[in-house]
Amino acid sequence: MEKPLLRRNVSLLPYNTFGVDVTAEYFATVHAPGDLYALKDAGATAEHAPLIIGKGSNILFTGNVHGLVLHNRIEGIRLIEKTGDAVILETGSGVEWDRFAGYCAGHRYYGAENLSLIPGTAGAAAVQNIGAYGAEAADIILSVTGVDLHTGEKRSFANRDCRFGYRYSLFKMPAFRSFFITSIRFRLSLHPRLNLSYPQLAEETEHIPHPDILDVREAVMRIRRIKLPDPGQTGNAGSFFKNPVVSKEKRDKLLVDYPDMPWHALPGEGFKIPAAWMIEKCGWKGKQSGPCATWSRQPLVIVNLGQANGKEILAFSRAIQKSVYERFAVLLEPEVLIL
Repeated sequence: MEKPLLRRNVSLLPYNTFGVDVTAEYFATVHAPGDLYALKDAGATAEHAPLIIGKGSNILFTGNVHGLVLHNRIEGIRLIEKTGDAVILETGSGVEWDRFAGYCAGHRYYGAENLSLIPGTAGAAAVQNIGAYGAEAADIILSVTGVDLHTGEKRSFANRDCRFGYRYSLFKMPAFRSFFITSIRFRLSLHPRLNLSYPQLAEETEHIPHPDILDVREAVMRIRRIKLPDPGQTGNAGSFFKNPVVSKEKRDKLLVDYPDMPWHALPGEGFKIPAAWMIEKCGWKGKQSGPCATWSRQPLVIVNLGQANGKEILAFSRAIQKSVYERFAVLLEPEVLIL
């Protein structure tokens, strides 16, 4: 097997959707799990702190990366098992997420269609527990397998051990920064189980008498294309902030001053408030400052209008945080990984 090429001083401009030009001290592309062992044997993963990236669609670089950047390109989608009511698929962690969602929809495997057109890779979907339109990756993930870059140990985690939460998983913990996810297994339904609970998705499909999985996928993609900028055209990393989760007391207090405030009850005692609503209330929708702005149709998205660097985008995001906190006493937490 050909050893992965370890390069020095590589521009990361093609590897992040914000379009920020920074340099990686060391860089290698991983096409198969065996490449990880070759890098370990060569001492690369021990000498240099590793940063694992896929499509770079949920990351903001604020400076050059000192250490090793591993670009995940592990491909492949294969059928593991098919029973009367479900199918188990295994994907390489570098598979583009929307290609996987499209593959599932095309084969009538139900469960991933609401997550269509989310940028990134399958591995990142597990790390971030991506979610949209009433669905999350955790709903269909069966297990996650990877390699500890320090020890070379291969480990697998069942869904229940991944500690999935709102845009969270075990793999976001500091102890797992050197854990390279190599593959994910998904369990999808063979029976039609469409999730149209999200109001906008229900509205988008209400004119279709009997919507099927492809109708839902197309509807999700239409909504996303209308609301969100194409990172290929305008630099962005999707939703920059998480939707804040507050207590009942905090929600009730906010409702006194803002009776029109939307909210959503979560399992347990938390209440999710749309960050986009708060940002818009503070006057940030479509607002521009130099080469940075919020998207005119979705203020939760910060865009790079030209040659903005990471520090400028970070400063813009912090101005939004400060504004929201001063008005609502709620601190918005970034969803994007800031480095």
